[in-house]
Parts: sequence; structure tokens; C-alpha cells
Amino acid sequence: MTRAPRVAGLVLLLASCQAKREAGPSPSQSSLPQAPPSAAAAPSASAATTSISAASAAPTPLASASGSPAADPVAAAPFVPDPKRYPWLGDERDFPKPDASLEQRFPTPPGYTRVKVVAGSFSEWLRTLPMAPEGTPAKSFDGKETLAAEDDYLAGVIAIDTGTPDLQQSSDVIIRLHAEYLWSKGEKDKISYLSATKLNMPFSRWEKGQRLIPQGPNVFWVIKGKPSEVDHPEFRKYLDAVFNWANSTSLSPRSTPVEDPKDLVAGDFFLQSVEPNHVAVVLDVAEKPSGERVALLGQARNPAESIHVVRPGKATPWFSVRPPVPVLTPHSKALAWGDLRRMTTAPSDAEK
Repeated sequence: MTRAPRVAGLVLLLASCQAKREAGPSPSQSSLPQAPPSAAAAPSASAATTSISAASAAPTPLASASGSPAADPVAAAPFVPDPKRYPWLGDERDFPKPDASLEQRFPTPPGYTRVKVVAGSFSEWLRTLPMAPEGTPAKSFDGKETLAAEDDYLAGVIAIDTGTPDLQQSSDVIIRLHAEYLWSKGEKDKISYLSATKLNMPFSRWEKGQRLIPQGPNVFWVIKGKPSEVDHPEFRKYLDAVFNWANSTSLSPRSTPVEDPKDLVAGDFFLQSVEPNHVAVVLDVAEKPSGERVALLGQARNPAESIHVVRPGKATPWFSVRPPVPVLTPHSKALAWGDLRRMTTAPSDAEK
């Protein structure tokens, strides 16, 4: 069942429900059972899919879900939160306080090294995402625990707010991370996403005092105030408005297919736009000299919950990457390589 987003005002709630429903529900925390331990510990019996785990993956199993940080100079370095790089860290919102970066928390398996990324790129930004302390459970927007800290398939929680409305759902995870990255780079003119009705929702309109107002099943921009300089807390309100009207269907035209899986980079995402809808974001990639690769995957489910790093089992947080074999995860259908996409930005759309 699709969970309707909670927003201020009954009219907005009723109209927004239709926008969120158009693409159907994504895997919920209750409707989809978790994969049994055997699904993460051994290859699938099917020749078409392979479970990515300590038994079937190329990497040697780590001693724990996060590995031993002492053996890695990066992991051993002191962590210093950076609100300029990750702006929400300076907001007065409810989120777990970070004590490590993603790179520090998850050392590569033996024999693997992280692939090179371009300085200042989305891939590099994702690699150092702030992580909540180990032992942090995933929680829903209303504070209820959705995944216990010791859950077999929870590798860690990203230190970022979920928000109190039920809005930042599965398909919104890539929008949130992509938008925060652009904000941190000062590239506000590139922040623009589509509604389920194909309306462009550029941040530039929000800065001009315009707001998204529903009319029947549609949504429109209406002038509600004067242009002003927008700080990050106000930007966060804009994102909630985007989440309210965007869905997995509207993500497709705002992204491009990754034709060759060998081009996989952090920031790419698997988009399942057929029920149950789901998005899994590639957070980092590591490789062996032989070319074998593994990846870290991030997600959130419905209702809105903590963005977290999912793992195939307790032995390792890394998923083996062996296209064309689909990637099996515990909370969704197999991730098919034909569903791999990459966000695009089109500044020219900002005023449409």
C-alpha cells in the first residue's frame, strides 16, 4: 500500500497523495519480508541471479560489518564534521551526530582499493558522507525503529535528517543527496527536479518567492512572497516540497541510462519504476587489479526512514558487482543492470 505523504493543509495532502501514487509504492518496511540469512550467505539457486555475500562475492569476508579501521590510514584519521561540505550538519534538525565518514567506516576488502574519482565530483562527495555512530538503528520519520542496529542487513546509518513528514521516501534519496551536493558546491542554478506531472521544480523559483500549490491532480507555481536569499533550513523546505510531488516515474527523465556497467561510479542508482518501486544508490566502488569490483549501496524505504547503507549479510557491507548478473538485496527485487541510471542537470530547464 502506498503511504500518502503528510504535509501542512488538507488540500495539499489530498492532491499530493495522487502524485506519490502514480508510480506505485516502493518496498515498505512491513510489506516486503527480509531475505533469509541463506540469501545473503550463499549464491542463489537460480542461474539468472546471484546473491552477493561472503560466500558468493569475490572479497574475503571482513571480521565485522565495518571492518577494522586501525589497518587503514584513512579510517584511523580523526573525523571532523564539515557543515560547509554537508550543509545539513549545521541545521537544528533531528539526526544522529556523525563520528566517521563512509570511507572511514567501511574499509575495502583485502585486495581491493577504492576506484579513483574526480576531485569535487558527486562520487567523491558521497565517499566521505558523515556516518552515525555504530550501533545506530534506522528509524522512520516519526521516530519508530525500522531496522535494529544489529540487523543482519543494516551496515550503518548516514548522519542526515529524515524530516518529520512522511516525504523523504525511497525514490527521494537520490534527489536529497544530489541536491545537497549541488548546494554545497554553490551550483544552485542546477538544482531542478520534475514532478510526477512533469512540472519543472527548480530551486530558482523558490528563491523568487514562488511556491508549489496543488489544483486538482496537478501542481503549479504561485507567487507567495518576495525574492530573497535562501538559507539551508529554507532550502530544506524546498526539498520537502519536491519530495511531495516527485516519484520514481519523474526520476527517469531527469536521469540517463548507464549503458555500460563497466562505467559504474558512485552516484549511479538502480531505479525500479515498476511496483514495488525502489531506488538503491551506489555510494562507493572498489576494485581489484584483476578488474573484480564491489560496491556500497544506500537506500531508504517507505514510509520515510533513515537513509542507510544496506549490506548482503553480516560478513561484509560490500556487494559484488558482476554484470550482467543482477544484484540481490534483502529489501527489494533483484537490481537489474538495465535499471542503472545517472542524474543529469539541465540549468536551461530552470525557468520552464
